[in-house]
Amino acid sequence: MSAPRWPHSLVSTGALMGAAVALAPGSLPRTGLIAGLLLAAFGGLGALLGAIAGHWRPCGNRSRRIAAAVAGTLGLAFFTAMVLWQNDLRGALGTRPVDAVWIVTALAPSVVVAAACALGRRSRAVVAVVAAALALTAMPSPAGANPAEAVATTFVSADAQPSSLRIYGSLEGSDKDFDNRAAATVHRWQIAGGMERGAVVVAVPTGSGWVDGDALRGFESRFGGDVSVIALQYSDIPSWQAFLGSPEPARASAVALVSALVRTVGAAPESSRPSIYVYGQSLGAVGADAARSWAERRAPDSICHTVLVGAPADSAALAAARTTVVANGSDPVVRWSPRLLWQPPVLPPATSSDLPTPPWFPVAGFVQASVDLIGALSYPAGHGHQYGTEQGLTVPSCPR
Repeated sequence: MSAPRWPHSLVSTGALMGAAVALAPGSLPRTGLIAGLLLAAFGGLGALLGAIAGHWRPCGNRSRRIAAAVAGTLGLAFFTAMVLWQNDLRGALGTRPVDAVWIVTALAPSVVVAAACALGRRSRAVVAVVAAALALTAMPSPAGANPAEAVATTFVSADAQPSSLRIYGSLEGSDKDFDNRAAATVHRWQIAGGMERGAVVVAVPTGSGWVDGDALRGFESRFGGDVSVIALQYSDIPSWQAFLGSPEPARASAVALVSALVRTVGAAPESSRPSIYVYGQSLGAVGADAARSWAERRAPDSICHTVLVGAPADSAALAAARTTVVANGSDPVVRWSPRLLWQPPVLPPATSSDLPTPPWFPVAGFVQASVDLIGALSYPAGHGHQYGTEQGLTVPSCPR
């Protein structure tokens, strides 16, 4: 029985390059399982590409041993650096550091892949099927959308005060035309006494129809209750699906609602017109920016101020006049873009430094931001894609 041969030097090199991508710093702490699956996936992919390239290039056993030793040493160094970076993030977040269970969990998938490579073809296939099943089971699934009635109820009741005035135009009913629904929603707002408040906030929902209750509480606190909030639902699917499908409904619905509101407010005497604010978070920020742009062209000076929170990269004009931008430095949504494959992220000037900022590396920067999206909503307000009352507290007053 012949002794097992060391892997081809290109296999070791490819595995090391894949591991380097997987172990590069991200912007958020992650579980050992996610880190382990990422390492196994990219390390295995790199090894596979190395094996394909090495098929046409002979390699001596001495070169194989040297490459394996170098790749193993550097891989261990990269893994150690990743653990230290995870601890830096956890320390800044005030949570417990990485423990032995986390490390074992992060290494286990790669050990399984390495063991499979040392087995026969039939055993490799069995290990591959089992590993794929475990990965699919362990990966978090996207959150489902809430029914229209649920998001409407949440909008009206979340942290509401006795003085709260919130009007929500849900998708319920047969009329799907944005202009008709916007006009009906503004009419309800007017009947409810919206014109009697000093300010009105147009809150553009996310793709699921959700509006952050912390933002509503922030606006109502900022204006001492002398404010109303109005929103028009344009979708009832998870926000990431709506964004990948098309952000156009967010834009069109926001423009329709702002247009209807501007007409109604503009018909009143100037002394009794409430100041109009436009707010949006995540995909809602895309719609809010579209409404701001429309107002600049079609109804100048009709909007007092715009608040864009956690806007997806390259989706909004973040330097526009009379616009407040709120962005967490650790929020992967504000940095994620295909351009991360070849250039560093371009972040808004007002981006916070809530957690240590990861260095950018080609390809790895895109991979890390993509993985960080998985758990971006799993952190306290002020970190990741979670925001707090600061969304509404920072807006300026405008003359009525």
